[in-house]
Amino acid sequence: MKQLSLFDNPSLSVADISEIFTETYRELKLGRVCPVVHVEFYPFVGINHTIRMRDDSLYVRLSDLLETAPEPVVKVLSIILLSKLFRRRIHPGITTSYRAYVNSEEVKRKALLARRKRGRKQLLDPKGQYYDLTALFARLNEQYFDSVLAPGDVGWSYRKSRRILGHFDPSHQSITISRVFDQPDIPEYVVSYILFHEMLHARFMISSNFDMRNQHSPQFKKEERRFKWYQQSNDWLKKHL
Repeated sequence: MKQLSLFDNPSLSVADISEIFTETYRELKLGRVCPVVHVEFYPFVGINHTIRMRDDSLYVRLSDLLETAPEPVVKVLSIILLSKLFRRRIHPGITTSYRAYVNSEEVKRKALLARRKRGRKQLLDPKGQYYDLTALFARLNEQYFDSVLAPGDVGWSYRKSRRILGHFDPSHQSITISRVFDQPDIPEYVVSYILFHEMLHARFMISSNFDMRNQHSPQFKKEERRFKWYQQSNDWLKKHL
């Protein structure tokens, strides 16, 4: 008998997926009575999923990018989501097949297309009150990337977020830096470090071994330490944010 590949498309129905979640619930021994499981596909911007319990029923929303996912991937995903919901430990090896699927070239391509169509990136002008991100980008591009990175869209965020310091959006080729850094008391090397971090994401995105689910890989962290003020920047961030 031919073994099912991770990339075969067995066309699981919503009912099939509900049954998989029911089986997993019983296998994990999460309760004596298994709740009714409601599954739907949803057009999230990225590969996101949600699960919640309400009125003794489980409501599962899966990214519509996984509509053709094979049974082994859905099974692993059910273990991941239910374990997170009920705060059970997830064995590191359990995510292998899921990572292999979402990091496949086909799924990554679909994810980028979906983000481009569904997401809308709003940026403020890169020239802030105190720092000009365009000038900093050009300087970092020359010093660390041999000027090979395309400028794309670079700008300040609308909100002064202290949680999301910066973000690279691969679907729109844009970099957003939190406006909390556009202040006179923020050292320039800190702003440059945040920008450098997101520029690294832009460079790694075009790499053939890019891991969508582990974007801060050991190789990424090694490259990040090339920044001249790496330690000083991290020390400053730990002290002030």
